[in-house]
Amino acid sequence: MRSILGVSFVWFCFAACGDGVSVGTNASNVCSEIAEVACHNLYQCCSEGEIEDRLNVSEPRTEPQCKEDIKRMCERDIARLDEGIEKKRVKFDSEIMNTCLEALVAPDDTCATVDTTLPWTEACMNNAWVGLVADGGQCFGSFECTSKDSYCAPNQTCMAKPQAGQPCTTATGCATGNFCSAGICRPQLGENAQCASTAQCLKPLFCDFAAATPVCTAVRDGGQQCQSDQACKSGDCIPGTCEGTTTNCFTNANCNGRCADDGAFCVMDSNCASSVCSLSQTACIIGGTACPLGEQCIFPVRCNPGVCVGTPVCTTAQLVADYCQGALNAVPFPQTN
Repeated sequence: MRSILGVSFVWFCFAACGDGVSVGTNASNVCSEIAEVACHNLYQCCSEGEIEDRLNVSEPRTEPQCKEDIKRMCERDIARLDEGIEKKRVKFDSEIMNTCLEALVAPDDTCATVDTTLPWTEACMNNAWVGLVADGGQCFGSFECTSKDSYCAPNQTCMAKPQAGQPCTTATGCATGNFCSAGICRPQLGENAQCASTAQCLKPLFCDFAAATPVCTAVRDGGQQCQSDQACKSGDCIPGTCEGTTTNCFTNANCNGRCADDGAFCVMDSNCASSVCSLSQTACIIGGTACPLGEQCIFPVRCNPGVCVGTPVCTTAQLVADYCQGALNAVPFPQTN
């Protein structure tokens, strides 16, 4: 997903909108329709300053001027898509576009809502410009290839992405369900499999580096224990506190040790006091100066390990659907470069 010419806009659209706005997209009018509803919603939910920021201007614009600005930028941005349609390498799916845009519409008299999921996440997951070029056919961008597991190779031919066991590069990537490692595609890993990155895990698993041995792990619901923000569906793990401090922590390993006698920070016993002979208390060096017979050279004050107090738990997801700021880049435009 991307914004027109790098400028993010809130694009809201509906099959039958209020205030006299109605939308029905096709390949020819999509930019006009986007501009119509975008500016309608910008003026409904955004401040004047926010509108100027979105339009990248330094003076007020009327709503008709806003529509013309966005329409022109949109038309430049989708030029390659239009060319693909003309050459029968791409088709426009109005149903995909309208489904997404309907999910983005700001409810009547409402510019922000709170929910556990954003209303447009699933609705806008697919591109409205669909590739028509089968593997082996000529292409000028991967967006023109029929399969999501194909790419436009340097010879301008759609080719299937490599499968497990086949060579891969950053440019080719790997077919769905695989990841590229040391130049070879390998199957993504299931739950509890050892991993080195989240890309190696099947979705929606993540690589849990908080574990003693990182393994692919399922994300957790609100109220479940966690050791990192990444572990939570909400993306937010409420931390504990290192004992005796205000420092946040997820595990004991996040906390500094404390000397048993005065509570000073330490890493090992030697940070708390010099070594002495166990009975005579005379100075000694472990592995060096010897103690009298029957005594050992010891560190008399222990460095107690740090303790994370409290049980870190995932928050319940509460996402703000901000119809002025939060829906940016959600319209299904494919990458064309």
